Amino acid sequence: MSLIKTNAIQTLAGKPIVNSTGSVLQVVQKHLTDTQETTNSQSFQNTSLNHVITPSSTSSKILITVSTQANCTSAGDVGLFGLNRSISGGSAGDLGTGEIFATNSPGGDWFPINISFLDSPSTTAATTYTLRYKSYAGSNYLYHGWGNGSGGSSQIMILTEIAG
Repeated sequence: MSLIKTNAIQTLAGKPIVNSTGSVLQVVQKHLTDTQETTNSQSFQNTSLNHVITPSSTSSKILITVSTQANCTSAGDVGLFGLNRSISGGSAGDLGTGEIFATNSPGGDWFPINISFLDSPSTTAATTYTLRYKSYAGSNYLYHGWGNGSGGSSQIMILTEIAG
């Protein structure tokens, strides 16, 4: 058996090319079509938009990117969105992403919801990220992917592992 050890591998221009800090190690994506969910809860509820990634190192960071859209059926209410992380065999909880507001529009207009968050899960266990939402005033609030729900709509979650 042969063994080669080195401190770094670089391009001719001197740029690191193997798992250097900031390198993209893996990308996974979940794409849902024509999924619509509603809530009138004033507590965060999990949506069906979630995905799992297994980091290759405890120093890795995970960039979570979500694209969807939302609508409210009652004037004076707004939807609040956030992210949850659950580590297999370990902890779960709100990522503290803040609450992303989607304005109300009982006339039927849909508002884009785009979330990007850089997480440091410090694990190599399977890690699930879930989009969560709630209604601020308790009205019927709904969300789903791009489109009008009659075909072709979608919502996307992309998880990107970045070397730490």
